Amino acid sequence: MVVIAGSASAVLYFLFGTSLGDATIVGTAILVAQYLVNLQVMRTRDKNRTQRQVDMVSRGVVQINQEVQSLENRLSAFENGFPARARDEIEPVFVEVEVLGTLVKQIAEAVADLETRVTEMPALMNARAGGGYVSPQPAGLSAPPRAIANGQAYAQSGNPGSGQAYGDAGGVSWQDPGAALWGAGGGTDDPALRDAVARAVEASRIDLYLQPVVTLPQRQVRYYEALTRLRTEDGEVLLPLHTVPIAESLGIIPTVDNVLLLRSVQVLRRLASRNKAVGLFCNISPLTLSDDKFFPGFIEYMDKNRQLAELIVLEFTQAGVDAMGPLEFETLSALHDVGFRFSVDQITDMGADFRGLSRRGFAYGKIAADRLLGRAPAVAGDIHPHDFADLLVRYGIELVADHIETEAQVLEVLEFGIGYGQGFLFSPPRPVRADVLQGGPLPGSERRRAVG
Repeated sequence: MVVIAGSASAVLYFLFGTSLGDATIVGTAILVAQYLVNLQVMRTRDKNRTQRQVDMVSRGVVQINQEVQSLENRLSAFENGFPARARDEIEPVFVEVEVLGTLVKQIAEAVADLETRVTEMPALMNARAGGGYVSPQPAGLSAPPRAIANGQAYAQSGNPGSGQAYGDAGGVSWQDPGAALWGAGGGTDDPALRDAVARAVEASRIDLYLQPVVTLPQRQVRYYEALTRLRTEDGEVLLPLHTVPIAESLGIIPTVDNVLLLRSVQVLRRLASRNKAVGLFCNISPLTLSDDKFFPGFIEYMDKNRQLAELIVLEFTQAGVDAMGPLEFETLSALHDVGFRFSVDQITDMGADFRGLSRRGFAYGKIAADRLLGRAPAVAGDIHPHDFADLLVRYGIELVADHIETEAQVLEVLEFGIGYGQGFLFSPPRPVRADVLQGGPLPGSERRRAVG
């Protein structure tokens, strides 16, 4: 810059004849101008360099923020997803453990039953030899019902787990080591049997039994079916094959069903206190729906306890549903408004109007496994048995296969897409302990008659 300024001053002085002072002033001005321009260029360069460095730092900060945000998202996803993944991985193990527990329980019950039978064998042999009854000591809850009398086993009714014994006799005979069974007489016209039924109901000798309804294939208990059994003064058990028709003909079946419903409510309260979300199927007669002395009070009571009403499934045979009239359907409507659901039992006609039943509150249907598998007579109509479960599901009705007695039946039933099963394979009906039925006021005008 100095050379340029000096050269400019020399040119002015020697070539243009400018005075030395003026040439020096011009040279100095040129030098200052050069300095100022150079200073501005350097400042601009430094500013640009600084700006580039700032931009680089900014980009680095943005990248770091993105990586931190990505890390936070991954950590959040891990924290939120870990419990679900752990639950998904552990839940099958829990299910298998529960299934194993159920199987172990069934094995223990079977062994206890076998021990009971072996213990009773001498007394039973003596009773058979003498042609009389035997009434050994009660075996408690572990005793599955069986029937022995006068050397003959009573054939079980068409529904081994049903409180209503409509339909043909068949299935597996069973015995109660806690009581003998009324085995004499041949049917509902037996005067002695009719008198025994009347006296048992009058004295409230009505026992409650429970049989589980399990999910398939897990075999977890989802429901119980509540059944009633009548006893004579001597402790002899009267099975429903003949007693239900007799009670209906005598007009006392509403009393039996009232006791069933009231005691079922007590059982549900006990189960609810243990946080067990299971429901009860209560198989009652359509004649009970017309009992104007009990049902109005019962409906009013259940309206105040809707959480219990939603756990009770009132069950009627298909023949009983077909025989219902306007009065019965009106009672069903009132019960459905309170929260009750219904089930149609002993299905023999697969072409019935299940859509109409669904609109009336029927949410379940029961059919014998052999009937579904084509080994027992049934009216299929245009419905193939394989499609029956899917048909009911479209109407909002779950199908339950009952009378399951072998593992082979379970495998065959699973091929039909059925999610619930019931039968002696899973557990026979077992009596409810008396302490479970104690406590709590009973609704309805039949309270005193219902408590035994």
